[in-house]
Amino acid sequence: MRVLSLFTGIGGLDLGLEWAGFQTVAFVERESACQHWLSTHWPGVPIHDDVRTFSGLPLRGLVDLVCGGFPCQPFSVAGKQKGTEDERHLWPEMSRIIREVRPRWVLAENVPGLRTIAADLVLEDLEGQGYTCWPLVVGADDVGAPHRRKRVWIVGRLGLADADSSRERDADELRRIEWASGAGTADVGR
Repeated sequence: MRVLSLFTGIGGLDLGLEWAGFQTVAFVERESACQHWLSTHWPGVPIHDDVRTFSGLPLRGLVDLVCGGFPCQPFSVAGKQKGTEDERHLWPEMSRIIREVRPRWVLAENVPGLRTIAADLVLEDLEGQGYTCWPLVVGADDVGAPHRRKRVWIVGRLGLADADSSRERDADELRRIEWASGAGTADVGR
């Protein structure tokens, strides 16, 4: 599967996806230090520097998954939790790019504070674009790490609700993704 990675950071999510057989075809990351590490690990993969000016239209039909951990500061208990009123609230940009690319799959990550501040907004936005969504809470300790670091993961599948003939195959694919990530043992729910 081909991936467009947004808010990439140093590529931790992308490295995990690569280990699972995915191929990242483009990054969107604004921090120059992160861009350096991305270009070192993934030479030749284009890096765009601003999600607000990036257009996904040229990638429509070429990308299977759009993934990203959009900025968490608007939702984090370590901040003021201004949510959609925070200037760093960039979910609308991720949503716009998803709408432009129309990938089969979406994977979004954020802090647990998203659940009480804006998860409904994100889920309604994706569902309005035709995605069936599975929100999960998975922490580092759920997959064997010695520390707790819970994260909200939202997996979206385009058209699943309307594609009865492929529903079973796609549910099996999601179970394989959950198993590979260790998410099958985590709390599931909206």
